[in-house]
Amino acid sequence: MISRESPASVPKLPKDNLGCVAGKLSKDFEAVGNDISFYRKCMAEPDLSRIAMPASERGFLVGVSLGNGHQRRILRGARSFVRRFEIDSIYIRDFSEDYQADMYGNFDFVLVELSRSFFTRLEDEHHAPGISGLICANGQKDPVLGHLSRALTASLEATDPLSRLFVEQMGLGLGTHIARRYGNFASADVRVSRGLSSAIEARAKELLLDSNRGEISIADIARECNLSRGYFIRAFAKSTGRTPHQWLLEQRTEQARQLLEETDMTLSEIAAICGFADQSHLGRVFVKLVGTTPGAWRNRAV
Repeated sequence: MISRESPASVPKLPKDNLGCVAGKLSKDFEAVGNDISFYRKCMAEPDLSRIAMPASERGFLVGVSLGNGHQRRILRGARSFVRRFEIDSIYIRDFSEDYQADMYGNFDFVLVELSRSFFTRLEDEHHAPGISGLICANGQKDPVLGHLSRALTASLEATDPLSRLFVEQMGLGLGTHIARRYGNFASADVRVSRGLSSAIEARAKELLLDSNRGEISIADIARECNLSRGYFIRAFAKSTGRTPHQWLLEQRTEQARQLLEETDMTLSEIAAICGFADQSHLGRVFVKLVGTTPGAWRNRAV
């Protein structure tokens, strides 16, 4: 059981913007966007600590547990209740309310922060009524969120532009799922019966190929095509058989393959020209898509 009183022996240590003691986290990654942000927070050792954060206008926080055994006592005035977490357990925190909880460590969470503007944009794109709030039951499990969160974990630890594109795609899917299941977002799920027109497809590909030179995003490309973000992703996949992120990875890898065969550039130079974060990133993607390392491919070509 968790004590209702925070131990006096626990020193006051610097905390992050979610109330966690940053120095005690074994993993602490984040990907911050304009209206949606993701965090990976892990604490390997059991440790009792208290979170106390005042109300703010940041929106909502959805936590998805990737492990078993964590528990916390939520304090609300004179009342309190305990939440125990297993794999795929979730919780929702409304930043507009004061939050206080005693946490017993050994946790592994992916956290999704959804700003008010995220829901406003979602409502505008789908011509849906306003989302009044998010709520879930104590002990709620969500395997869909769990699956998507596990797919996100590797990209949260990366810093390359291609991973940011993947995080943005996943973020839209995660946020829409959360709004539908835990809010009152009830727009029709528009089915995509056909892909993009040839002109719009060409323009979208041009923007994607140029994305490593700037901060182009799915939202920017969708706006350029006069489409909602969700519709653009589905229509692009209908046209190409790939999501925008998958398609761009394949194009960058093909460019790298040609440079390996036709030039004597170093792997680091090729990685930089093709938009990969570094030589190691090029190697990982090349092995995944081609089935061999860049060096082995070059030797075979020679």
